[in-house]
Amino acid sequence: MARTESAEAQLAELELLLSMFPSQEELEVEPVAYAELRAYVEGTDECPPSTRPELCVKIRTHSGVDVSLSCTYPSDYPKVLPEIVVRCGELSRAQHVCLVSDLRSYLRESCTAGEVCVLSAVDWLRDHTHEYLEKNDGADDGTKGATETQSAEIFTRLWIYSHHIYNKTKRKNILEWAKELHLTGFSMPGKPGVVCVEGLQAACEEFWA
Repeated sequence: MARTESAEAQLAELELLLSMFPSQEELEVEPVAYAELRAYVEGTDECPPSTRPELCVKIRTHSGVDVSLSCTYPSDYPKVLPEIVVRCGELSRAQHVCLVSDLRSYLRESCTAGEVCVLSAVDWLRDHTHEYLEKNDGADDGTKGATETQSAEIFTRLWIYSHHIYNKTKRKNILEWAKELHLTGFSMPGKPGVVCVEGLQAACEEFWA
């Protein structure tokens, strides 16, 4: 798939999502990247976009659970899968890891190269998140409780290096997620981007997951 074809597919998917989720409470799209992508596809700018498109869909599942799906498009998406981040405050870390792994497996198996897949991911999360809430984390309750108590009491500093952090929506999501987990720290926008969070080990691990 040529780069222009990839850009056309990306723009078509973004516009479809914007028509389906017209409110910013449902969908946030990084405006600069969206404008650059549109200009490139429409031919008003011959240079390929310098910023990768990013979006965040806020989903209410059939069981009433709130989930957010953040996606970043690689330049050759949909030839390759997008980068995805799922957040759900109702899930334990183990449940969250299992859900994300299964979602990625589903996308690899069901979305052939060249097909956009964000809407498929949204539908899958809406249909299946409740199944992971009902799962036992798979550890012995006594052992698990002791391990979680021990890790919860350990203070941890986590450094995360990202290829870049420019997007205001991504920076907002980082701050909100850290605040929800009672973590402190800072972020340094740029290329590369850096995020540092401090707090209890269990919260840091959930932030990273």
